[in-house]
Amino acid sequence: MRRHCWLLLGIALLGVACGGGNGLGPGEARKREDALKERLPLDWKAYREGDFQGAIATFTETLEKADLLEGAEGVKNQVKSEAQNGIGWTFFRMQDLDNAYSAFRQATQLDRRNADAWVGWAGIALAQRRYNDAVQYANQALEVDPDYTTENRQDERGRNLAHDVYDQRHVRLVLAEAYFQLGRYSAADRPDPNNATAQLRLVDSSYRFRDPGQLLEGIAQNALLLQDESALP
Repeated sequence: MRRHCWLLLGIALLGVACGGGNGLGPGEARKREDALKERLPLDWKAYREGDFQGAIATFTETLEKADLLEGAEGVKNQVKSEAQNGIGWTFFRMQDLDNAYSAFRQATQLDRRNADAWVGWAGIALAQRRYNDAVQYANQALEVDPDYTTENRQDERGRNLAHDVYDQRHVRLVLAEAYFQLGRYSAADRPDPNNATAQLRLVDSSYRFRDPGQLLEGIAQNALLLQDESALP
């Protein structure tokens, strides 16, 4: 009887080691993960084409399919984070700030290295006058990806996740505006990046602070320049 029990235990352990308890070999599991990730470029395609209702529907379907993926929690959370990120940007474009805020919050909870979701969340926070939150989220985005850009976003396999035309300069201007609204205009007497002037100078190196009114004008002018540069065809 004891030998029989040890035999059953050995078989159980072998099953866990070979299949992770889900009945799938490594090859089949990878196929299912890749099939799930292949959905995301199609979801973003609907967004880029301006089919926002369609994008919401396809990103939501990807979320549902991710929930059905057995094991591979890291992959599941990464895909769900990107799907929530896409939902967030879509609601942002539809000017539904509350739903966008919720989606970006979930995206960053699922994957704290999703810089694109942090940027979207920072933009929503700024629009809702949550200036301290905007600073926190924008800084988190730049910490994850100092060279942030949306135009050429790809995953680790080169799948196209691009959208809009934003980069780290837009994030710097979010920081500049948020710091301005918090009254943190300049720190000329010390090398402190946590103020509006320092962030603006990272976008426009020729800028020199004189007074808050001139600073606000500089932020607005650079925002308009980036808007013209980023205008979608």
